[in-house]
Formats: sequence, structure tokens, C-alpha cells
Amino acid sequence: MKHFLLAFFLLASLSTFAQAIYPASSGAVTSVNAVTGHLDAGGAFVSASGMGWGCYFGQCPAWQFSGYPFSYILPDGTTASFSNFAGTANFSAQSDVKVDGTASGIDSSGVAVNVTVHWEFGAFCRSGRGGGSRKTFLTGTLAIQ
Repeated sequence: MKHFLLAFFLLASLSTFAQAIYPASSGAVTSVNAVTGHLDAGGAFVSASGMGWGCYFGQCPAWQFSGYPFSYILPDGTTASFSNFAGTANFSAQSDVKVDGTASGIDSSGVAVNVTVHWEFGAFCRSGRGGGSRKTFLTGTLAIQ
């Protein structure tokens, strides 16, 4: 009986640290750097607009942010919205901006979750009338524990 209880508590503690990882190989980036990552299995994550304001491409290797909104919907329909999204963004390479962040809270099923997310996007200059840039989502990963 003692071994059974030990095994039970060990399995229970391991499940506490279980992590689900959702890759996103497509998405969209707005002109104000709001990102939507489309999860490969269905669902999406969405970041705030205005991320990296004041950073010009080729600068800000470790732009820090905190208190931003972030949300997701998983393939099974579970949702979560956070207001404590924090992390860093690297705007050093215009063609590969990297963002890493975390958030925590309660999802729509009442479960406490810790979220880690990474995404990359590129900004490509347009020439000619109007100029500006086209922003392209490159890759992303949403991990939930």
C-alpha cells in the first residue's frame, strides 16, 4: 500500500508539470505589430497592438514589455485572456523579429495556466508609391502548463 501511495503522488506531481505545445506555422501581423498565430491543430493566439513602439528595425535587441493583453483559443475550444503578458522582443534584424513572453491566469474551463509563447515575423520594405513595409508571420509556438 505504501508503494501504491508513493507511485500515486509521484504521478500526480508529474501531471502538475504537464505541458501542451502548439506550433503555429502561419499567421498575420498588422502594421502596428499585433500578431495572430494560427495554431497548426486549430485555434489561434493573439497579441496586443503597439508592441515595439519606439523601436526602429535594426535597433532594440531586448525591448522589454509587461502588462500587455494576450489571448488564445485552443483546438478544443478552450479560451483564455490575460492582461499580464510580459517578455522581450528583439528588433535587431528587420527580417526576423523575435518575441518571447509569458502570462498566467485562469482559462475558460477554470484551470490555472501558465503560458509561454514565442513568435517571429519579418518586415519587408516596399518600394514605389506609398512605400512602407509588409509584415509577414514566420513561425510561433504556444506552450501551456
